[in-house]
Amino acid sequence: MHKRWFTMARIASGIALPAILAASGCTQTLRVEQADAGEKAAVDAFLHDHLEQQPMITVGEAYRAMLILAEGEDAYSDFEARRATLESRGIARPEWGLRREACIDKGSVAYMVCQIIKLQGGVNFNVLGRLTGVGDRRYAVRELAYMELMPNAPAYRYITGGELVDVLAKADRYMASRGMYPMEPADVGEILDSGAVADNPAK
Repeated sequence: MHKRWFTMARIASGIALPAILAASGCTQTLRVEQADAGEKAAVDAFLHDHLEQQPMITVGEAYRAMLILAEGEDAYSDFEARRATLESRGIARPEWGLRREACIDKGSVAYMVCQIIKLQGGVNFNVLGRLTGVGDRRYAVRELAYMELMPNAPAYRYITGGELVDVLAKADRYMASRGMYPMEPADVGEILDSGAVADNPAK
Protein backbone atom coordinates (compact mmCIF):
# COMPACT_ATOMS: atom_id res chain seq x y z
CA MET A 1 0.00 0.00 0.00
CA HIS A 2 1.33 3.37 -0.96
CA LYS A 3 1.84 5.69 2.01
CA ARG A 4 1.73 9.44 1.61
CA TRP A 5 4.88 10.15 3.54
CA PHE A 6 5.23 13.63 2.15
CA THR A 7 3.97 15.99 4.84
CA MET A 8 2.98 19.59 4.26
CA ALA A 9 6.43 21.06 3.83
CA ARG A 10 8.16 24.36 4.13
CA ILE A 11 9.10 26.13 0.91
CA ALA A 12 12.72 26.99 1.45
CA SER A 13 14.04 30.14 -0.11
CA GLY A 14 16.28 29.78 -3.18
CA ILE A 15 20.02 30.18 -2.91
CA ALA A 16 21.89 32.52 -5.24
CA LEU A 17 24.50 30.58 -7.10
CA PRO A 18 27.78 31.11 -8.67
CA ALA A 19 29.57 33.17 -6.03
CA ILE A 20 28.71 30.88 -3.13
CA LEU A 21 29.19 27.44 -4.64
CA ALA A 22 32.79 27.04 -3.60
CA ALA A 23 32.09 28.36 -0.10
CA SER A 24 29.14 26.01 0.34
CA GLY A 25 31.19 22.96 -0.55
CA CYS A 26 28.83 22.15 -3.41
CA THR A 27 31.22 20.91 -6.07
CA GLN A 28 31.47 17.76 -8.14
CA THR A 29 33.64 16.08 -5.49
CA LEU A 30 32.12 17.05 -2.13
CA ARG A 31 29.07 16.13 -0.04
CA VAL A 32 29.99 12.46 0.03
CA GLU A 33 29.06 12.18 3.71
CA GLN A 34 25.70 13.83 3.07
CA ALA A 35 24.97 11.42 0.23
CA ASP A 36 25.95 8.49 2.46
CA ALA A 37 23.67 9.68 5.26
CA GLY A 38 20.77 10.14 2.89
CA GLU A 39 21.22 6.64 1.55
CA LYS A 40 21.36 5.00 4.97
CA ALA A 41 18.52 6.86 6.71
CA ALA A 42 15.22 5.05 7.26
CA VAL A 43 12.55 6.19 4.79
CA ASP A 44 10.48 8.20 7.28
CA ALA A 45 13.56 9.88 8.77
CA PHE A 46 14.89 10.55 5.27
CA LEU A 47 11.71 12.33 4.17
CA HIS A 48 10.72 14.07 7.39
CA ASP A 49 14.06 15.02 8.90
CA HIS A 50 17.11 14.47 6.72
CA LEU A 51 16.02 16.26 3.55
CA GLU A 52 14.64 19.29 5.37
CA GLN A 53 18.02 19.95 6.99
CA GLN A 54 20.03 20.10 3.77
CA PRO A 55 20.82 23.48 2.13
CA MET A 56 21.40 21.60 -1.12
CA ILE A 57 20.50 18.08 -2.22
CA THR A 58 22.82 15.50 -3.72
CA VAL A 59 22.00 13.41 -6.77
CA GLY A 60 21.95 10.30 -4.57
CA GLU A 61 19.35 11.82 -2.25
CA ALA A 62 17.22 13.09 -5.14
CA TYR A 63 17.24 9.73 -6.91
CA ARG A 64 16.12 8.00 -3.73
CA ALA A 65 13.34 10.55 -3.23
CA MET A 66 12.16 10.13 -6.83
CA LEU A 67 11.84 6.36 -6.44
CA ILE A 68 9.89 6.77 -3.22
CA LEU A 69 7.54 9.13 -5.04
CA ALA A 70 7.21 6.74 -7.98
CA GLU A 71 6.87 3.48 -6.06
CA GLY A 72 5.78 4.45 -2.56
CA GLU A 73 8.81 2.73 -1.06
CA ASP A 74 12.55 2.37 -1.41
CA ALA A 75 13.36 -1.19 -2.40
CA TYR A 76 16.94 -0.43 -3.49
CA SER A 77 20.12 -0.83 -1.50
CA ASP A 78 22.46 1.49 -3.37
CA PHE A 79 22.74 4.39 -5.78
CA GLU A 80 23.65 2.33 -8.84
CA ALA A 81 20.48 0.25 -8.51
CA ARG A 82 18.39 3.41 -8.15
CA ARG A 83 20.06 5.07 -11.12
CA ALA A 84 19.62 2.00 -13.33
CA THR A 85 15.93 1.83 -12.44
CA LEU A 86 15.27 5.52 -13.04
CA GLU A 87 17.13 5.51 -16.35
CA SER A 88 15.50 2.31 -17.60
CA ARG A 89 12.09 3.87 -16.97
CA GLY A 90 12.96 7.12 -18.68
CA ILE A 91 12.60 9.07 -15.44
CA ALA A 92 16.27 10.14 -15.39
CA ARG A 93 18.51 10.45 -18.44
CA PRO A 94 21.92 8.75 -18.67
CA GLU A 95 23.12 11.64 -20.84
CA TRP A 96 23.10 13.86 -17.78
CA GLY A 97 26.08 11.99 -16.33
CA LEU A 98 25.20 12.96 -12.75
CA ARG A 99 27.39 11.80 -9.87
CA ARG A 100 25.92 10.54 -6.60
CA GLU A 101 27.65 13.06 -4.34
CA ALA A 102 27.21 16.11 -6.58
CA CYS A 103 24.43 18.60 -5.89
CA ILE A 104 21.42 18.36 -8.17
CA ASP A 105 19.72 21.24 -9.96
CA LYS A 106 16.05 22.17 -10.00
CA GLY A 107 15.73 21.27 -13.68
CA SER A 108 16.82 17.66 -13.23
CA VAL A 109 14.39 17.22 -10.34
CA ALA A 110 11.59 18.87 -12.33
CA TYR A 111 12.20 16.61 -15.33
CA MET A 112 12.03 13.47 -13.16
CA VAL A 113 8.86 14.64 -11.44
CA CYS A 114 7.23 15.33 -14.82
CA GLN A 115 8.00 11.77 -15.92
CA ILE A 116 6.73 10.23 -12.68
CA ILE A 117 3.42 12.10 -12.67
CA LYS A 118 3.08 11.51 -16.45
CA LEU A 119 2.59 15.18 -17.19
CA GLN A 120 1.53 15.66 -20.81
CA GLY A 121 2.75 19.25 -21.06
CA GLY A 122 2.51 21.76 -23.87
CA VAL A 123 4.19 22.07 -27.27
CA ASN A 124 7.49 23.45 -25.99
CA PHE A 125 7.79 20.70 -23.39
CA ASN A 126 7.05 17.96 -25.90
CA VAL A 127 9.27 19.30 -28.70
CA LEU A 128 12.13 21.32 -27.22
CA GLY A 129 11.85 19.52 -23.89
CA ARG A 130 12.87 16.23 -25.52
CA LEU A 131 16.27 17.60 -26.51
CA THR A 132 18.80 16.65 -23.85
CA GLY A 133 20.85 19.62 -22.72
CA VAL A 134 18.77 22.09 -24.69
CA GLY A 135 15.36 22.20 -23.10
CA ASP A 136 14.60 19.00 -21.20
CA ARG A 137 15.10 20.47 -17.75
CA ARG A 138 14.25 24.11 -18.45
CA TYR A 139 10.84 23.31 -19.89
CA ALA A 140 10.19 20.78 -17.12
CA VAL A 141 10.56 23.58 -14.55
CA ARG A 142 8.17 25.75 -16.57
CA GLU A 143 5.58 22.96 -16.76
CA LEU A 144 5.67 22.32 -13.03
CA ALA A 145 5.45 26.05 -12.35
CA TYR A 146 2.40 26.27 -14.64
CA MET A 147 0.82 23.39 -12.69
CA GLU A 148 1.75 25.16 -9.42
CA LEU A 149 3.80 22.16 -8.33
CA MET A 150 7.10 24.05 -8.24
CA PRO A 151 8.06 27.74 -8.23
CA ASN A 152 9.45 29.01 -11.52
CA ALA A 153 13.21 29.46 -11.30
CA PRO A 154 16.32 28.99 -13.44
CA ALA A 155 16.71 25.26 -14.10
CA TYR A 156 20.44 25.36 -13.30
CA ARG A 157 19.98 26.48 -9.70
CA TYR A 158 20.53 23.86 -7.05
CA ILE A 159 17.48 22.68 -5.14
CA THR A 160 17.31 22.91 -1.35
CA GLY A 161 15.99 20.20 0.94
CA GLY A 162 12.91 22.23 1.81
CA GLU A 163 12.15 22.84 -1.86
CA LEU A 164 12.51 19.15 -2.69
CA VAL A 165 10.18 18.07 0.10
CA ASP A 166 7.66 20.68 -1.02
CA VAL A 167 7.60 19.49 -4.63
CA LEU A 168 7.35 15.87 -3.45
CA ALA A 169 4.33 16.71 -1.31
CA LYS A 170 2.62 18.53 -4.17
CA ALA A 171 3.42 15.80 -6.69
CA ASP A 172 2.11 13.18 -4.28
CA ARG A 173 -1.18 15.04 -3.90
CA TYR A 174 -1.38 15.49 -7.69
CA MET A 175 -0.96 11.75 -8.24
CA ALA A 176 -3.42 10.82 -5.51
CA SER A 177 -6.08 13.21 -6.83
CA ARG A 178 -5.85 11.56 -10.26
CA GLY A 179 -6.00 7.99 -9.01
CA MET A 180 -2.46 7.20 -10.06
CA TYR A 181 -1.80 4.91 -7.11
CA PRO A 182 -2.92 1.27 -7.22
CA MET A 183 -4.39 1.59 -3.74
CA GLU A 184 -5.79 4.48 -1.73
CA PRO A 185 -2.99 6.43 0.01
CA ALA A 186 -2.91 6.61 3.78
CA ASP A 187 -4.90 9.40 5.39
CA VAL A 188 -2.71 12.49 5.76
CA GLY A 189 -4.31 12.98 9.17
CA GLU A 190 -2.59 9.84 10.37
CA ILE A 191 0.77 11.24 9.34
CA LEU A 192 0.09 14.62 10.94
CA ASP A 193 -1.03 12.96 14.18
CA SER A 194 2.21 10.99 14.25
CA GLY A 195 4.08 14.20 14.96
CA ALA A 196 5.92 14.38 11.64
CA VAL A 197 4.56 17.80 10.73
CA ALA A 198 6.38 20.61 8.99
CA ASP A 199 6.15 24.11 10.43
CA ASN A 200 4.40 25.77 7.49
CA PRO A 201 1.95 23.70 5.41
CA ALA A 202 2.53 23.84 1.67
CA LYS A 203 -0.25 25.29 -0.41
